[in-house]
Amino acid sequence: MWIKIALAAGVIGLAAAPGIFPVVSASPEPVSGPAISRPKAAPATFKPVCRGDEVLDSRPDPAWVRQSFTNDNCQAPNLPPMLDGATATREQVVAAMAQAKAYAAKAEAFERCVSDFVAAKRAEVQAGGKGLTQPQVIIENHRILVSQRSKERADAQVRVAINAFNHYGSSCEQD
Repeated sequence: MWIKIALAAGVIGLAAAPGIFPVVSASPEPVSGPAISRPKAAPATFKPVCRGDEVLDSRPDPAWVRQSFTNDNCQAPNLPPMLDGATATREQVVAAMAQAKAYAAKAEAFERCVSDFVAAKRAEVQAGGKGLTQPQVIIENHRILVSQRSKERADAQVRVAINAFNHYGSSCEQD
């Protein structure tokens, strides 16, 4: 009974006080007249840079990723230094290309070394020996992934240097 009384009071209250609750209505026609001026935005302190040939992540990986882990005797090679193609000579750009190619070969040898070590440890477990723990396998896999990413980074650094050399550093005429 109290529910019916409360429900009836609520309906009467809604009908009696339409100003309390917003009512949906059609929007008015736009008023024609002078345009409303907006305040000027504050000057930007940094100008936007719109370049698609940049290396996105050039931070070095932690040192432990490159060092030998769990006595696997696998040492990752050092990433070749970045080259500023806008100020480099043709010979420096060609040398950077050769360094990136040599780095990729060394990185692939490192990845093979780690993979062979993990496979040997798995075979050792099957023979009844002590193998790698699951976290150690995960870390070894991470080292391989970091090496693959580093190869891509070295390649991207050379591409950026080549593009900068072609655009800014070479003596070729720009169209």
